[in-house]
Amino acid sequence: MAVSPGEPDVLSDLRTRSYAEGSVFWLDEDELAVFDPTMAQQINALNFADLALPDKLGDLLRGRTSKPFYWKQMRAVWTAQMRPLSDAEGLRRLAGRMSTLLDERLERSLDLVWAAQEVSGRALIPVVVDGLSPSAMASVLRDQTLKIGHLLVIEASRETVWEKLRSVLIQIRAGLVVRREMQGRAAGRRSRRLDLADPIVDLLPELGMDRAVDAVTGVLTAIAGPPGAAAACLLYELTRRPDWEERLISELAPIPPAEIYAGPTRVAPVTHRFVKETLRMWSPTPIVNRTVRREIRHERACLKAGQSYLLSPDILHHDPHCWKNPDTFDPDRWLHEPEAGACYAPFGWSPRGCIGAGLGTAQLILLCHLLCTRYRVRLAAPEAVRMALVSVPLPRSFQGTITRR
Repeated sequence: MAVSPGEPDVLSDLRTRSYAEGSVFWLDEDELAVFDPTMAQQINALNFADLALPDKLGDLLRGRTSKPFYWKQMRAVWTAQMRPLSDAEGLRRLAGRMSTLLDERLERSLDLVWAAQEVSGRALIPVVVDGLSPSAMASVLRDQTLKIGHLLVIEASRETVWEKLRSVLIQIRAGLVVRREMQGRAAGRRSRRLDLADPIVDLLPELGMDRAVDAVTGVLTAIAGPPGAAAACLLYELTRRPDWEERLISELAPIPPAEIYAGPTRVAPVTHRFVKETLRMWSPTPIVNRTVRREIRHERACLKAGQSYLLSPDILHHDPHCWKNPDTFDPDRWLHEPEAGACYAPFGWSPRGCIGAGLGTAQLILLCHLLCTRYRVRLAAPEAVRMALVSVPLPRSFQGTITRR
C-alpha cells in the first residue's frame, strides 16, 4: 500500500510478524493477534455472545445488581428501526443533507479529509437523534469535532489539564442534549421521531436513563470518524482514478435520483463494486483491540478474562491467502469474488458489527452519485497526496475545492 514515508505504520510491523509467525500469535503474554478470518469471527462471537449492559447507575450507587439487559436486545430494536431509516425516503433525506453540506463548501479551499468527515458525519446525526434545536445541534457538533480531531492526529501529543477539562465538558454537554431529548419524548413534551434514539425511549423503564444516554451517545461517537474516513478514502480513489470516475459517471448519470434511493446497490452495481473495493483497500477501522470478558477456549488458543486480542480488518483485506493481488485496487474483483465471507469485515464482526452497515454502504453510493453527477472535486496538488495509516486511513496533503458540474 502507498503509505507516506516516515508515518507510523503499526500495521506493517504486524503484517511482517504474521508472515513470519502465522495468522495467530501472541504479541505478549496478555495479547493475542488473531489474523485468521474464521478464528477472528469465532472468537469475537464467543466473547460477546452474552454481552450485557452495565448495571443502572442508581443500582450501582445502592450496591445492588440491575436486571440484565443484553446487547442483543438493543441490536434487535435498532435493527428494526434501521429498516425505515434506510428505505427510499430515508435515503432521499440523507442525500439531501449531504447535498446541503456540500453546497456550503463550494468554491472554497478545503482540507478534503475534514470536508468528508463533516459531510458524512453531520448528515448522519439525524439518523441517531433527530429534531435537535440549533443550540443542541451545536453541542453535538462540538463533541463530534473533538472526537474526529483526536482520531485524525498522526502523532500523540500531551493535552494540557485545561484541554482535558474542556474535552470532558464538551462530552458532558453532548450527553445532556441526548438526555433532555429523551426525557422530553418520554414525558410527551417533544415529538417522537424516526431515529435510533426513539425506540430507546420505550426501553427507559428497563434501561434507566443513564444506560439509555450511554447507548445513544455511543452511536454518536461511532459516526464521528469511521464513516467520514470511508468517505475521505472514496474521494481519494475517485480523484486518482479518472478511468473509474468515468465509469461511475456513465452508470450514475442516466439513473434518476428516485431509483438510486429505492435500491442503490441494485441499480448501481459498478458503483457498489467501487465502494466495496474502497472499503477493502482502506478499512475505516484498520485495527480493533478487544478485552476478553470471560475465559475463551478455542482449538487454536485459550484466553483468560482480562487478557485481550487484536483483530485487523486491514490485514485480512490484504491477505494473499484470501485475495488475488490484494494490494491492487480492482473493483471488478467483486465480479469474480462476490462473497468474501469472513475475509471481508469493513464493518466488524457479529455480534458487535456495525448496525448501520447497510446504511453506510448506501451513503457511500449516494456520495458517489452526488460527486459524479452534481459536484466535482479538484485537487490543489495531486502529486503531493499520500495515504497514511493511523487510527483510520488518512489521505495527507489532501487539499482541494468542490465545484458544481
